[in-house]
Amino acid sequence: MPRLTFLWHLHQPQYRTADGVVHAPWVLLHAAGEYLTLVNAIERSGLAGQVLNLTPVFLDQLAAYRDGTARDPLLEALSVPARELTPGATRELLRWGFLLHPNQLNRFPRLAELAALADGGSTEEVARRFTAQDLNDLQVLLVLAYAAPNLDREPELAGLAGKGAGFGESARRRTTAWLRACPGRLLDAYRRLAALPGIEIATSPWAHPIIPLLIDTRIVRESWAPHAAPAAPAFTAPDDASAHLRAGLETARSFGFAPAGCWPPEGSVSEAAVALYGEHGVRWLATDEGILAASLGRNLSGETGVGDELFRAWRLPAGGPVLFFRHRGLSDFVGFQASRFPDEADAAAEFAGHLRRTAAHLGPDAGIVIALDGENPWTSYPQGGARFLATLAQELGRSSQLQPATLAQRAEDEPARPLAHLHPGSWIGGTFATWIGHEEKNRAWETLARVRALGAARGGRSWLAAEGSDWWWWFGDDNPTLLAPLYDELFRAHLRDACHAAGIAPPVELAAPIRSTTTRLVVPLSLAWPEPVLDGKTTSYFEWSVATWVDAPPAAKRLARVALRAGAETLWLRVEPRRHAGPPVPLLVTMVAPGARAAWTLPDERPDRCAVSGVLEAALPLPHGRRVEVMLAIECGGERLPAEGMWRLELVEVDEA
Repeated sequence: MPRLTFLWHLHQPQYRTADGVVHAPWVLLHAAGEYLTLVNAIERSGLAGQVLNLTPVFLDQLAAYRDGTARDPLLEALSVPARELTPGATRELLRWGFLLHPNQLNRFPRLAELAALADGGSTEEVARRFTAQDLNDLQVLLVLAYAAPNLDREPELAGLAGKGAGFGESARRRTTAWLRACPGRLLDAYRRLAALPGIEIATSPWAHPIIPLLIDTRIVRESWAPHAAPAAPAFTAPDDASAHLRAGLETARSFGFAPAGCWPPEGSVSEAAVALYGEHGVRWLATDEGILAASLGRNLSGETGVGDELFRAWRLPAGGPVLFFRHRGLSDFVGFQASRFPDEADAAAEFAGHLRRTAAHLGPDAGIVIALDGENPWTSYPQGGARFLATLAQELGRSSQLQPATLAQRAEDEPARPLAHLHPGSWIGGTFATWIGHEEKNRAWETLARVRALGAARGGRSWLAAEGSDWWWWFGDDNPTLLAPLYDELFRAHLRDACHAAGIAPPVELAAPIRSTTTRLVVPLSLAWPEPVLDGKTTSYFEWSVATWVDAPPAAKRLARVALRAGAETLWLRVEPRRHAGPPVPLLVTMVAPGARAAWTLPDERPDRCAVSGVLEAALPLPHGRRVEVMLAIECGGERLPAEGMWRLELVEVDEA
């Protein structure tokens, strides 16, 4: 009888920096929602053949919440009565309270009403629209929005959901206490599942890095062949790749799990990576069918069905882990198509039918692997995924055509076919394009290489966290998100933390964004106008009258406005502080031009070309002279101009002919 395996990949990147602060609350919120949905479905159904791939960085963050060592500003905002919220806590609540799927909003009319109230205007303007009752309702409904698919097992929350609005202080306390307990409950549930027959816990390298690229980015050429590969910066750190594997397996064991196999991050493999997994005792790996097709040199899916090769175990001539390949069409049905059915039960029945029809054409020694993200799809399901999973378990329980099996069981029982060659790539298009090749992605690799050369690889878990694949996912323009600036900052924050842990000073370039989002800014260029006197005060009205002035946002506490003007080879800068704020120092200035990137901390790093008194005035060199595109950003005390990305300076000559 053909075997059937579900592999659920459960992962979140390291949102927690070395100071314990959590910069995005997704681990906490999804622990109350999608992760709990999957656990509940497996526990209720008793369905075997389930592999939960728990990434170590995800487990560590769950434990930090459980142990109270995660300082989450959103959780803190939920823990305070609405009338006592500080302006900062209110901003956190409004920042995260409406980053919801329409399904989550539409289940609670009051939540949709509050979302409409928050639409448009600055954060301060939005905050003024909310009454204490509005904020209290938001505190409760945010938790209920994530918990909704699981309310049949949470009677206390179900009663609050039925009320819908007008919540009191006791409701806020109950929902917050429930949310706070979810990460610990989830860890307990994973341990219970691990003890059941037919359930397997797998894992990944610690911070979920793209192991083939860590080993050597030159693999890009082979991955794209026979097509031309994009430009890719040189990076070779096999020791880092090994450190991730070692730390990942040790972490999983510290939670009481004994992983036999791994889902390689993003399904990314190469022959060198497979060998490394084998050196660390990993017995099986799973990736996408596109990798197998490229390895064999022929398509496996087509009008005539799916090739028999997809349903077999494989092994490279050099040995190492057994290789399994997921059925892409069936996996993508669960991940992307089933949510379009108005009734999840109909989607589950349709999917079970696909499985039975596939099994009917397979021999008794074949195996089907369904592998996908164990979190993302459920939010887009009409009922949050719970009904789909329950119905699917019932359908498969009645089937006599498929036998549930874990991948550890299959690796133990099935003879592996020899695979002469393994194509290097990921589950996305069979290449590494999501993580390298784009200008921003390459810039991140170059930054990583420069900081590593300083010795930051001695920075422990902070260094590993910076190598996680997720930061590269958000660089570039292929996966747009409103939170891209935050993820950019987190990448650089982990690098700064790694430098501190290694006992070295973080380079100033880590204060400048990797992302190249730009705002056009016209800057007058004059060869005739007298140069400004660098004395930190207004010597003459005329010295800056030719400049472009930019006001800081009203919420800025330190910066008031900035003036910029250019000469033949010099950019002149003037920065004025708010009243009573004191001089705008230290001021970080970052300048990027083709083939050049520089950063200065003023006044210390330009003492002869910078002066500070009531204001700051400085002269900065224009790389390659005035006929070049320049990007610029400044930062002082956590305030940046521009707020996101950099200014793209357009130097316009203003001298009369």
